[in-house]
Amino acid sequence: MLRLTLLKTITTALVLHLASSVIVHAKEPLPVVATFSILGDLVKEIGGEHVSLTTLVGANGDAHVYQPTPADARAVSSAKVLFVNGLEFEGWINRLVSASGFKGEQIISTRGIDAIPFAEEDGHGEGHGDGAFEWAGVFNLAAGEYKWSFAKVDGKYADPAMKMVIIKSGDIEESEKSAERLLLAKSSETRLHNDRLVAKDIAYNLTFDDAKSTTVFTVNIKKDGKYTFFTEHMPFEFEINEHFLKDLAGKDVEPIAQEPDTGHHHHHGTYDPHAWQSAENIVIYADNIAAALAKADPENASNYTTNKTKFVSKVRKLDVEIMERMKAIPEDARTVVTSHDAFGYFSKRYGIKFEAPQGLSTESEASAKDVAKLINQIRDEKISAVFVETITDNRLIQQIARETGAKVGGTLYSDALSGPEGPAASYLKMMRYNSSTILDALK
Repeated sequence: MLRLTLLKTITTALVLHLASSVIVHAKEPLPVVATFSILGDLVKEIGGEHVSLTTLVGANGDAHVYQPTPADARAVSSAKVLFVNGLEFEGWINRLVSASGFKGEQIISTRGIDAIPFAEEDGHGEGHGDGAFEWAGVFNLAAGEYKWSFAKVDGKYADPAMKMVIIKSGDIEESEKSAERLLLAKSSETRLHNDRLVAKDIAYNLTFDDAKSTTVFTVNIKKDGKYTFFTEHMPFEFEINEHFLKDLAGKDVEPIAQEPDTGHHHHHGTYDPHAWQSAENIVIYADNIAAALAKADPENASNYTTNKTKFVSKVRKLDVEIMERMKAIPEDARTVVTSHDAFGYFSKRYGIKFEAPQGLSTESEASAKDVAKLINQIRDEKISAVFVETITDNRLIQQIARETGAKVGGTLYSDALSGPEGPAASYLKMMRYNSSTILDALK
């Protein structure tokens, strides 16, 4: 009898232990990764306690210039879902995914958003030669061979083909007319993947190999010197993670001059990626995040939907608040000057005009011509305040303020949240803080 009772006790304990193990296992949160702090906050709001979140670029971090670490690769490797902004915001993400061996689901959080073409905001999409070419770059090259590559973006080339002219010249303006003549001529030479290009008096019709993710051409330079390349389309449209011109050792070869002057070659491709600067867009972010989490973790799908609904309600309320704040600013005072061009969606949604000496990326370098133009505009329009950003080197903005007499109206959070003790520790706090700072400086 004693043995029977003891056996029942052991059996019951074993069953309870196994059941407990199953329960503990079932409660393990879903491992997910978000690329930067603003996106991480959105995932946290919707995932709640059911996700174990790793954010790669943390508070006050600049995703434009971020360099992934081995710890990032480990986090991505073990994640079930990887949330990225998309619109080519994270220029380093594909390299990280490849290095990590990630096998989960990658979610582009901006999918479905009405993205703003970067030419509309940045002015870089304007053709320079009345439509004959969109870009020209001067390279100082030693004799030898180089590789010029065009990569697919989102599974396709920006165009199936494009024309290019290579002229031995160190000045874009001097060789511009010759390049236009060659690009507009009916005759051209077709070149395919792995074909050779040389500097000569003819346009090449570069045809891309749709069966390959990257089409590569060999550029043969016979003599040391400066060479100007004219392309029918912006070559940046075809970049994904790499520069288009490299030497045979794989090192990037940068232009010493280019038109349009886009600064550093890495940029944000065809569209402005800063879509989170409109609260209206966050509803789409939330839908994409909730759907991805529900698919990866169907047991908690109802919780993700509930969290999304609550969060979206707060976002819609915020959207109305910001609109009301911006309406309080006089019509003739609604121009904001910031370091880099990160507020295009805020501008479009809330009726505030933004000017910036830098382009869409903090890697861009403002030209002296652009800075002088902006200084004149501030004086002519009597713009009273300029704003610094948390992620940028603000010496240029401070210089502009000194030269124009405009006051520094405050600090704006563009691409990253503040730390937990700061004024922009969450997405909702960031947008309220930014809109209040703009209102206080301009009203």
